[in-house]
Amino acid sequence: MTLLLRSPIALVAGGILFSATLVGYLAIPAEALLPIHWGVDGTADAFWPRNRALALAPVAVAVLAAFSFVVGRFAPQAELQAGRHIAEVTLPAILALFAAIQTVIVLIGLGGDLSMTRVIAFGLGLLSIVVGNVLPKSQPNGLAGIRLPWTLADNANWRATHRLAGLLMVCAGITLALLALVMSTGPALAAATIAALLLPVAIAALYSYHIARRS
Repeated sequence: MTLLLRSPIALVAGGILFSATLVGYLAIPAEALLPIHWGVDGTADAFWPRNRALALAPVAVAVLAAFSFVVGRFAPQAELQAGRHIAEVTLPAILALFAAIQTVIVLIGLGGDLSMTRVIAFGLGLLSIVVGNVLPKSQPNGLAGIRLPWTLADNANWRATHRLAGLLMVCAGITLALLALVMSTGPALAAATIAALLLPVAIAALYSYHIARRS
């Protein structure tokens, strides 16, 4: 069994993705153009025909599943065990995000007036919360986590770095999810999304370097 399929969340998200895709193919005219990219102002700026647009998420999930299989099959067991807390939560959460995006694309194709940038920001906020909760449970490994020479070489550094990163990611995720609900779509929300994703990791990485320099 791959890392991706070890969680019931992955099966539910996969079912939602399959159902949304099926509804899209059955209910949206073949000649319809569906949005596949949105600018920082929240406006769709690229469109593909129905068949190609609806195939994007399933193809991405297939790549994710293949990656999960290869890692689960060929990675050293010690590495898998050390990073499994992160992988077994993050991969299904990414699948759930793909399912949400596909569902929104189908609803837009059916005439719904939905903001994809708001949905993505909210989904990434939830993803950050989920990942932040499991980061402190990981052990030094080369597969998942903040993998820097000094975190991999020092168990204490790894634990301290990932405790901080987890806390920052949870706080950033909560903030981003709330902003996605109350902010207008546009450059400000896009900037908040990027900051919420990058700042926790950057701050934790600098903190880990500081610890390494002191020791």
